[in-house]
Amino acid sequence: MTRHSAARRASPTLPTRCGVTLRRSACGLACAAVLAAHATENGLTTAAAGAEGFLAGALPPAGLYGLVYVNHYSATRFNGGDGQAAIPGFSVKADAVVGRLLYMAQGEVLGGQPGIYGVLPVAKVSLEAAGASGSHTGLGDVEIGPLVAWHHSPQLHTAAALAVVLPTGDYDKTRMVNTGNHITTWRPVFVASYLGATVDASAKITYSINGKNSATDYQSGNYWHADFNLGARVAPQWQLGLQGYLIRQTGDDEQAGAKVADGMRTRVTALGPALRWQANPASPSLEVRWQQESGARWHSQGNALWLKAVMAL
Repeated sequence: MTRHSAARRASPTLPTRCGVTLRRSACGLACAAVLAAHATENGLTTAAAGAEGFLAGALPPAGLYGLVYVNHYSATRFNGGDGQAAIPGFSVKADAVVGRLLYMAQGEVLGGQPGIYGVLPVAKVSLEAAGASGSHTGLGDVEIGPLVAWHHSPQLHTAAALAVVLPTGDYDKTRMVNTGNHITTWRPVFVASYLGATVDASAKITYSINGKNSATDYQSGNYWHADFNLGARVAPQWQLGLQGYLIRQTGDDEQAGAKVADGMRTRVTALGPALRWQANPASPSLEVRWQQESGARWHSQGNALWLKAVMAL
């Protein structure tokens, strides 16, 4: 077994939904305090921006794998379409624990290895905005999806999935903060990794196609999302990386068929350091990453701390 295939065995990564997505729901709700009407979902995103980094495209051999993500996000600024702070007294904090199961099967589909995954998040979100405040702890929306992974060489690995995010989380349109979004989102996903002798260059790219929120007649625009990593192995057990993410909304937000404000197209970029540890190829792996956001439009601008554990079951 090569070093790269051994690393894949204990490091399955593919798209998930977790705390970062839940705090975006809170940020959207905060805008109601300033924009009135139902602009509570502006720029709504459900992609777990920043969740993946090291070995993002290197899926493991056949078997069942468990992943646990812990995320803390905080921000004291929500930017409008001009990049300036739009909400007085704004503050949001979100903590999430996310469980994910990944099953990789035997056999071959489309020339690759088939699999399936499922995700269930639990989050606590606290929000202050324009003199109002609220908090909620509850389940987030479930994400599931089939996938196919290809191992083109010991260095190059890719995978693709078609995920669906279902409106199973806690939601009440009269509540200031929710941990569910009350929409269905379809999400094609592509991940890739180039694993050199010491270099890990990885990326995850998704496109989210949002359904309408039937409770508010609000349609959030579709958007691109990408996670990326450029890392180096600095010791047999340790990897360092520079990681980040970006979100770019491609369509306007609408309510009752009319564009909301200027379309409220969300965009944000984040960047920060990351560290990965794995005692040996058969042991669990641990990752920690910190990311600082910048250039936010219709989005909070804060920072996120991630912890991630991966283990074969």
